[in-house]
Amino acid sequence: MSAQPNANAGKCQVCGSAIDSSLGDLGCPVCLLQTGLENQAEIEHEGAHQFGSYVIAQRFDGTPDELGRGSMGITFRAIDTTLNRPVALKIIDPRRHGSDRARERFMREARSAAGLRHANVATIHHFGVHETTGQYFYAMELVEGETLEERVRRAGPVDAGNAVAIAQQVVSALAAAEKCGLVHRDLKPGNIMLVFTDGAEQKPEVKIIDLGLAKAVTDEGNPMAITRDGFVGSPAFASPEQFARAPLDVRSDIFSFGATLWFALTGKTPFPGKSVEEIEAAQKTAALPIQQLKAARVPSRLISLVESM
Repeated sequence: MSAQPNANAGKCQVCGSAIDSSLGDLGCPVCLLQTGLENQAEIEHEGAHQFGSYVIAQRFDGTPDELGRGSMGITFRAIDTTLNRPVALKIIDPRRHGSDRARERFMREARSAAGLRHANVATIHHFGVHETTGQYFYAMELVEGETLEERVRRAGPVDAGNAVAIAQQVVSALAAAEKCGLVHRDLKPGNIMLVFTDGAEQKPEVKIIDLGLAKAVTDEGNPMAITRDGFVGSPAFASPEQFARAPLDVRSDIFSFGATLWFALTGKTPFPGKSVEEIEAAQKTAALPIQQLKAARVPSRLISLVESM
């Protein structure tokens, strides 16, 4: 039995669809639906690029201005619309999200990390959870420079003098972090920013990023959250305690920084491997390839220091 046309139906002046006058002042249902879909798409688009008062900057081609990717998530250049200043905005990998307990833990640990103020640590401005998507995020000081990893891959290993200058600043930051009860947990060349003044590559200023925040995005109460993607952190620079899922303190960061200095001086990692298992095995069984440091003409005292780390 076919439906009979409604005698009260008129036609929409916009799309020509029938309008049932019994619906009152709602207007054309087709146009209302289309408007709703357009608004939803606009909300979703804005939601993907705005986190609280922070809006992700766009490149000339309209793509998000991505600064880097790491084990915790993706970092973008963004604008703090409240203070009208550029920031680095890190959007946490959704695999790091979890229960309400995990969210509370993120807020607690992030607040602790944000309390650290040091000249060689990128300042955390804000942290939060996206209202719509539930994604964790935090905004930090935007450091205009390059990572130690980028510097080595671009120009080769650094000389002993610059390595020592970098080390002094990193150690100063780690000492301050220890006093606050903070451990980096993912210290590596990619988390050490170098800022060169006047284009000179002598005695760079160091800024450590993500200090103390790896713990904030790791639900240690849930083993599956730790091993979901195989490993938390960067295996090539991770300490034995990280492989063993053991409690960490500043000694773990010292080990990771030793591996980082090794990379800075040689362009290589002390424990090579193509997998987490291979790197862990090399840590346990292989002798340190000291010849790499000697071939790079690293002074013997600095070799001894890096070896002890």
